[in-house]
Amino acid sequence: MKPGTRWACIARHGGFGDNLIASTVLPGLKKRYDMVEVITGEPMGVMFENNPYIDKLTVMKPGKPEWGDGHVWHKWFYERSMDYAFFANLSHSCEVLGVAMRSATSYWWSDKMRRQLYGRSYLELAHDICDIPYDEIAPDFYPTDEEKEKAVETKVKVGPRAVGWVLSGSRIDKIHPLADIMITRIIKELHLPVIMFGAPGKDFELAKLVQSEVKKNNRTDDGLHLALSPDAEKPTWGPRRVCAQVQTCDIVVGPDTGPMWAVAMHDMPKVMMASHAGATNITKHWKNTTTLHADPVRVPCFPCHRLIDDHTLCMPNADKNGSACISDITVDDMLSTVATLTKES
Repeated sequence: MKPGTRWACIARHGGFGDNLIASTVLPGLKKRYDMVEVITGEPMGVMFENNPYIDKLTVMKPGKPEWGDGHVWHKWFYERSMDYAFFANLSHSCEVLGVAMRSATSYWWSDKMRRQLYGRSYLELAHDICDIPYDEIAPDFYPTDEEKEKAVETKVKVGPRAVGWVLSGSRIDKIHPLADIMITRIIKELHLPVIMFGAPGKDFELAKLVQSEVKKNNRTDDGLHLALSPDAEKPTWGPRRVCAQVQTCDIVVGPDTGPMWAVAMHDMPKVMMASHAGATNITKHWKNTTTLHADPVRVPCFPCHRLIDDHTLCMPNADKNGSACISDITVDDMLSTVATLTKES
């Protein structure tokens, strides 16, 4: 590092959305310091590429530094922090301060207690850690010119207006069991094409179910489009291509997951389907966003503030085909919300 240059650095070894949440502090840090570095890891370190507020991007191999030993992990970052005028490790920030992991004692406390502990904005947490004012909240994804051009070319083929629908998130509570019916009715009743987004391989079966429902009820799958990789081993839609494409949509619908965070501060209307976390956690500070969520009377565990990995601790819906929280968002509520946003935008 050049003598006299004031460097700031954040570290974030997270998933798709985690890294985009962490990006919120970068403009503020760039205002205060000469240079900004981000230390991240494969594979989702790509979310930081082309960010104009990053002067140096350090992407580490999986497992580095040593994930299995907390003392070694923190010692590595502590020693690295000596190289900067400012340093903050944002890894485990949302996972510890915004929600309870199963390994935490608080995971087993009452819903009421977890709501007292974890009922804060994820974006505000990142800003508090980095001492950046809330009026500088600015999470974003920055596509390259080539990525933008490709996304626009694809959008032109879809039509002048389109709904982007993110099929699922990383956990069981982030999948709406009636998404296929919602998408079918949006295409048929609102005459809007729908672009389905999702994770490679994992969400392809969900997409096929949606296609089957659309064909059955609309007699054709016209208006339904796919923006995800059928084969995880041979991805045609990587995370950057997905984010660039979702930014071209006119309305975006989905659960709390990466592509939604890629448009959090963009002007198009968005519909967030909340599940384990509430609107304050996720969409506080987002632009032009409607958050649909469970009625806490019908679903008393909402919001649970738990990272749910299996169905044993997640309240099921009446049909036992999804989590009660996200399932409490009805098809009619979704249709009326998208219809209203369509008229307003």
